[in-house]
Amino acid sequence: MNSFFTPNVSFLVAFLAGLFSFISPCVFPLIPSYLSYISGLSVKELTGDQSTAQPKAKFTAVKHSLMFILGFTVIFVLLGVFSGAVGSLLHSIWLMRIAGIFIIIMGLFILGAFNKIKFLSFMNAEANINIKNKPLGLIGSALVGIVFAAAWTPCIGPILASILFIASTMHNTTAGAELLFVYAMGLAVPFFISSVSLNLFLSAFKKIRPFIKTISVISGIILVAVGLLIFFNYLSIISLYFGNAFHYNIPYNG
Repeated sequence: MNSFFTPNVSFLVAFLAGLFSFISPCVFPLIPSYLSYISGLSVKELTGDQSTAQPKAKFTAVKHSLMFILGFTVIFVLLGVFSGAVGSLLHSIWLMRIAGIFIIIMGLFILGAFNKIKFLSFMNAEANINIKNKPLGLIGSALVGIVFAAAWTPCIGPILASILFIASTMHNTTAGAELLFVYAMGLAVPFFISSVSLNLFLSAFKKIRPFIKTISVISGIILVAVGLLIFFNYLSIISLYFGNAFHYNIPYNG
């Protein structure tokens, strides 16, 4: 059975990382603005009542959000391929050690351990994207997705960099691409749900907003834990255990 369809702790971590990136302080609050921009519709139109125009507005938002998702997914998958390729060339236990240490440092960074170190401040920088002009149709929305993936990496850098290091430890370009695809889906699923119902997003935003800092702390703790697991080569052992359990519990018919 293909590894993509087998329970894998790394994939679970990647998906959660995507969710945490979505809820990050410099992405989560701007989702309505991005939906409005890529669809060409106002927030009022996207949250309007059940008028005859509302279903058409929703369909437009969904189409453009899918193209936006396609844009950033392509970039993240390409980064995964690159990381997997680098890992395949540097197949060494020391790569596991370095990756583990780096991910621990990124986790501690999110937890605020290095806030006073000035030269690391760029990793918390918010990228400002000029969105004065509307994109040119669906292709324009995909291009905005590409810009989002490239220009916002400083904002979500610690999480994304950690996932790329995990991809490198897989020593395989396909596995690296799969891992970053799962990460992209962690971002994509809530974004798509927001495009289907912006009202639902705004309701969730009001409830989650007071806990964004707490969620950020949880993401930092998870990264530190994952870094320790990778450093001691336990993450692959745990993934292997779950994979074997999956095959054992589901009989093979072939």
